[in-house]
Amino acid sequence: MEGVSRNADQYPAFFAVYNMETSEIISFYPNSADELYLLFEHFCDHFHATSRTPLFMNFISSHSNNIHALEQLRLIKNKSSSFSQFVKRMLASLPFSCQSQSPSPYFDQSLFRFDEKLISATDRHRQSTDHPIKFISRRHPFSLKFKIKPGPEAGSTDGQAKKICSFLFHPILPLALSIQQTLFLHPSVVNIHFRR
Repeated sequence: MEGVSRNADQYPAFFAVYNMETSEIISFYPNSADELYLLFEHFCDHFHATSRTPLFMNFISSHSNNIHALEQLRLIKNKSSSFSQFVKRMLASLPFSCQSQSPSPYFDQSLFRFDEKLISATDRHRQSTDHPIKFISRRHPFSLKFKIKPGPEAGSTDGQAKKICSFLFHPILPLALSIQQTLFLHPSVVNIHFRR
């Protein structure tokens, strides 16, 4: 007997578009609907419950407000072997939690380029690496602006243990926390990253 798959894109799911003012369901979509994906691609910012009125909220990059994020999405779409599986995988992130994205300017893809497999504005655990995560300037393409090393300062002693890391960035100040955990009983490593 095989284990249960944790991939949400393998199970049928449905989305309802609901009008809060009239208490009506406007439309109903399966998780493989091309039409819903196109709405998500073009109007991603409207799927967030957060207000964009505070000035620091403008730093949240999405593929509907940032050309670099859109290029990255198109690259992922072109590499995908099946468009319907790609749509399901993209729509599996819906609905967005109101606190799921960091408004830190360090995640503004107009300012910095970084590896989204290792770190992103979306609040979730990521696989951790032993080498630092680099933030490269968009204005000066080969200029390393800063790097974050999430693990212990001396490096990892156990190269076999699978590590996950999460990050918490201050919305305005140049300050971040990284929390690295292993799947075994090793203690968590918490680092405070700040600009010197």
